[in-house]
Amino acid sequence: MDVKMNQGRKKGQITIFIIIALFIVFAIVLFFILKGREGVEVFGPSFPEPQEYIEKCTKDATIQVIEIILPQAGYIQPTNYLLYENNRVAYLCYNKNFYQACVNQEPLYIQHLEEEIKSYIEPRIKDCFYALKQEYQDRNYDVDDGPLNLDVELNPKQVKINIEKIFEIRRGEESKRYDRFRAKVSSPIYDLACLSQEIVSQEAKFCNFEYLGYILLYPEFDVDKKAIGSGLTSSKIYVIKDRYTGKALYIAVRSCAIPPGF
Repeated sequence: MDVKMNQGRKKGQITIFIIIALFIVFAIVLFFILKGREGVEVFGPSFPEPQEYIEKCTKDATIQVIEIILPQAGYIQPTNYLLYENNRVAYLCYNKNFYQACVNQEPLYIQHLEEEIKSYIEPRIKDCFYALKQEYQDRNYDVDDGPLNLDVELNPKQVKINIEKIFEIRRGEESKRYDRFRAKVSSPIYDLACLSQEIVSQEAKFCNFEYLGYILLYPEFDVDKKAIGSGLTSSKIYVIKDRYTGKALYIAVRSCAIPPGF
C-alpha cells in the first residue's frame, strides 16, 4: 500500500514539474515575442508613419500656396500687377497702348500654375523629409534616402502631387522601404484657371468678356468685373469665384484702353 502511495506521489510531482516547465517555456516564448514587437514599434502609432507624415506635410504646403496665389492671379511674386484690395493682382492680358487689344501674358497658364505650386512646396517637402529622418535617427534607426523628384498636376476640382524618393528605415532585422508618396488636395484652382483663360481669350479678341451670359450657362461660377483707374492706369479686374467652395481667382486685364478725355 505504501509503495503504491509513493508511486502516486512521484507521478503527481512529475506532473507538477512538467506543468511548471511548460509554463516557463511559454513565458520565455512570450517574452521574446513581445520583445520582437518592441523592436518594430517604430512602425506603430508612437512614431510618425512616413507615408502619412509626408502626405500631411504636402497637403499643408499646397493649401498654403493656393491661398497665396489665387488673389494674385496665380503668382507668388507678381511683377506686372495692379493693386486691388491690398492684393497684387497680376495682369494675365496686357497692352500698355491705347485702343489696342491686350496680349495673353501666360499662354500656358495651367503649366505656369503647376510650376508656381511646385516651387513653393518643394523646399518645404524637403524640410519635412529631413525632420522625419532626424526623428528616426535620434531613436537609433538607420535611414537611407535618395533625391526627391516632384510632380504637380492640376485637374478638375483637385491638385495631385506625386513624389518619388527612396526612404528606407532599418534597425536590426526590421526594415521598411518607401519610394513613392502621394497627396491630393481638393481645390477649384484648375476650373477657375480655365475660365480665366476664356476671359483672356475674349479680351484679346474683342476687348471684352460677356460674363453675364457665361454664368447663366455655367452657374457653378460667379464672375464680377470691375473697371479700375483711367487713362494710363485704365484696367479691369475680374473676380472669378467657385460658388461651391467660395474660393476666388483674381486677374487683371488692360485691353483697348481709352485715353483720358474720351
